Amino acid sequence: MHNLHGPDRLFETRYGHVLQCACCSRIQITLREHTLLVDADELEALTDTIKHAWAKVRNEDGQDQWTLQAGTDAGPVSITLSEPSLYTLHILLQGAWSMYTLRERVWAVVGGADNHRARDVLHNHVPPAQSRWGRLDQSS
Repeated sequence: MHNLHGPDRLFETRYGHVLQCACCSRIQITLREHTLLVDADELEALTDTIKHAWAKVRNEDGQDQWTLQAGTDAGPVSITLSEPSLYTLHILLQGAWSMYTLRERVWAVVGGADNHRARDVLHNHVPPAQSRWGRLDQSS
């Protein structure tokens, strides 16, 4: 079940999914029976945190679980994840973050009214346009 309006799936695995609300852009992460609602900045921070936690757990002997703590309106909450669950969450968040940033880049190019923003987003990600007369000037 979700609490989002017209949710759009950013990414899913067999153990969970990440949805984004069509009207407010909130992001809901569901991993097995756990659900977390975040905004884009929090998704980026959580994705980075889980990436580093997974690397630490994977590379240390005797470290087979990790506790994730977060502050909420109702106070702090925490869950303890086993190594396989942490890896599963890592994969889920990496996929969701990749799709989120891809959509942002595509929107900047095709949907944004500001052409300068599109150039900024694509800088160093897309080769310069070529024509039979040589390189096109991208400053115009």
